[in-house]
Amino acid sequence: MSSESFGAAYGALRRGGTLVLVALPAEGGLELPVFDTVLNGTKVIGSIVGTRQDLAEVFQLHRLGRTRVVRESRDPAAINSAIGEVLRGQVSGRPVVDVGGTTA
Repeated sequence: MSSESFGAAYGALRRGGTLVLVALPAEGGLELPVFDTVLNGTKVIGSIVGTRQDLAEVFQLHRLGRTRVVRESRDPAAINSAIGEVLRGQVSGRPVVDVGGTTA
């Protein structure tokens, strides 16, 4: 994942928001604006969801056709309703916000 992606995710936080890092930046580090973080009360936390070996095994299962990705494309204007649906357990997969027309 690129530093630009992490920066964009951080920039999308609202006051009091939390950014959960579940990927590793390609460069091995991440720069954050400390002043804005403190003033806005935002948080950045890390989450280990599995090991690299776990990830390699999941990719192998997917290559073998034993998994499938379940997602629903959403327009950026519908992001709030998509989040509400996730919180209410009303989606069968993961909503993907289509910002460039490439998630089809």
